Amino acid sequence: MRRNPRTNDLDFLRSHAVDDVISVCVLVALGIPETTVYRRCRAGGPWQLLAPGVVLLSTGTPTRRQYLRAALLHGGPGTVITGLDAARAHSLRRGELPAHVHALIPGARQVRSVRNILVERSGRLPPKPLVRDGLPVVPIERCVLDAVRRLRNESDIAAILTEPVQRRMVLEEALEDELESGCRKGSAIPRKVLRAIRGGVRSAAEFDVRTWWLSRPELEPALFNVALLDERQTVLGIADVFDEHAGLVVPVDSVEQHFATPDQVALTERQHRAYRRAGLHVLGIRPSRVRTDPEGLLQDVLDALEVASALPPARVTWRPDVAARP
Repeated sequence: MRRNPRTNDLDFLRSHAVDDVISVCVLVALGIPETTVYRRCRAGGPWQLLAPGVVLLSTGTPTRRQYLRAALLHGGPGTVITGLDAARAHSLRRGELPAHVHALIPGARQVRSVRNILVERSGRLPPKPLVRDGLPVVPIERCVLDAVRRLRNESDIAAILTEPVQRRMVLEEALEDELESGCRKGSAIPRKVLRAIRGGVRSAAEFDVRTWWLSRPELEPALFNVALLDERQTVLGIADVFDEHAGLVVPVDSVEQHFATPDQVALTERQHRAYRRAGLHVLGIRPSRVRTDPEGLLQDVLDALEVASALPPARVTWRPDVAARP
């Protein structure tokens, strides 16, 4: 093979790479002997291997983006990104990124996972991958469910699955269909969370409160995420929790969800006044109390129910929060 005189020109090599990531095959095709490529990837060399046959044209700690590029080259043609990295490409924010990036490859291909790159064979790859943020990715419902199947914490799973529904980016039915179509392993908790989403939950905080509420035999079943309307059918607000028999509204005061800006504090106060004018009793709660003070929270709710029940019947009706659906 005739050696290209520009094989020591880093800018020339980078022009054939993406995010400084390039395959050994491409480097060889450019005229660099394979032995030279691997010699440059040794300790102290100017390059490094991110996966078998995949080179980063620099030293230092690789970025997550570079690992994603390496995963695509390592998996070969047809490889797509899933999990939380794909969710980030779809502009979703919730969930802590795992140590590895997650790639799907055609089911007949034999490619092993390597450090920081999880490779999974699948017979259900999309016929035409979506391209988001310059990466081939699976649809939203697939990537978030691929992410949560490997988690065990219910709140973490709820945070990831509720976000695209809350932001009207996907129908809850699409999540349910994807869960049923995929692997059964790791599906029990996501299925529980999806039942809660079907019941109106739109955040991890609401999921925690709903789970706690339904687990307490002292409390009657309540409604979650319903629109409350006054006598003129004007919407008063969306109740996180509503006991229609007692006339109690329980807003879930989550800093993550409500970002206590002055405008939002004022809006919350106006909404609570509207509830009280309609004859409702209001008890705001912090979701963290589900874990830190469950018995104290129960007593506060029971006391609030007693107060609400002593009031004249509230002049409200309710309907499902249709605005929360795409």
